[in-house]
Amino acid sequence: MFSGFWGLKIVPGKTYTQTVDAAFRVSNASLSEEVANQNRTSVLLTVHQKRFVLCSLTPGKIEQQTLDITLSEGEEITFESSGDNEIHLVGNFIAEDEDDEDDMYGSSGEEDGEDIDFDNITPEELQDLINRGVIDPSDLQLGDDESDEDYDSEDAETDGRIREITEEEEDELVDEAMSEDEEEEKPVVEVKIKQQADKKRKAVKEEVEQPEAPAKLSKKAKQAEKKAKQQAEAAAAASEKPKQNEKPKQNEKPKAKATTLQGGVVVETKTEGAGAPAKKGQRVGMYYIGKLTNGKVFDQNTKGKPFWFRLGAGEVIKGWDTGIIGMKKGEERRLTIPGPMAYGSRGAPPDIPPHATLVFDIRLVEFK
Repeated sequence: MFSGFWGLKIVPGKTYTQTVDAAFRVSNASLSEEVANQNRTSVLLTVHQKRFVLCSLTPGKIEQQTLDITLSEGEEITFESSGDNEIHLVGNFIAEDEDDEDDMYGSSGEEDGEDIDFDNITPEELQDLINRGVIDPSDLQLGDDESDEDYDSEDAETDGRIREITEEEEDELVDEAMSEDEEEEKPVVEVKIKQQADKKRKAVKEEVEQPEAPAKLSKKAKQAEKKAKQQAEAAAAASEKPKQNEKPKQNEKPKAKATTLQGGVVVETKTEGAGAPAKKGQRVGMYYIGKLTNGKVFDQNTKGKPFWFRLGAGEVIKGWDTGIIGMKKGEERRLTIPGPMAYGSRGAPPDIPPHATLVFDIRLVEFK
């Protein structure tokens, strides 16, 4: 049963991660009213740390796509797109059926403890009814306890439940049990495995106890071995001596000076740029390589069309808005961005874990 409207606008270059707190269904994907270009844009969904393409839309060819995707409560999901066009997703929230719980045990007439089939109810269902206060445990009567209160040995003998065994019958039962024990044999597979294990242990023992013949070296071989040992010792001693008259390397670039900005963002300028610096509010085009601190690359754009966004407008993570201000055209920087200035506690599954510190090598291509 569907209840209430659900919608999401996916902007290029941004991800939307959440833990589903109310189940919903995605029923349609479409391009926005205005398109950036005529290239294809794909809608991506990450769920259970696996990434899937829901659909691909191309202006003038396929501008909307019917979907039937249901996302359940508690699932970790991320929506994003690949391309330059904005995508709109729509659907409905899914309402829970209030009658589902009643259907487990029958009609609502059971609320007062009536019309409950105790012969077919499971122990778990009975316990649930007790927990909910539908049934009073003191009212339950288990079996025929009342009828058994005055049951004695005479009654048992009469209805055949208990009878006396004679000595002759006892001897017969003992003989049968002994004959069954004598007929029981070890499984053939167990015997074979034991024989193979004993054989293997014997072979290993003989191999260990057999003495090895001592190796005999000729006089010439001994001399060659001694000479090689002396050469190795001399080489080791030479490597331990401090190097003298070593000239410093020429044309070596000085180490970039690191600056820590607001929020803990560390900036290292690798190559100086030229011209006026980029300011907040301007659109900037960037090449970049994004890595985790262990060196794993999770995203990059190093050639072709640069990645464009408006500086300081919140279209990218806070570490970029902070670390790119003041860059000049052609300038290259390395930004080390702590988790709170990146994707925070939610991360960007499956490539970026929660609280991850990110390292970006960036270059300002153009700004306007």
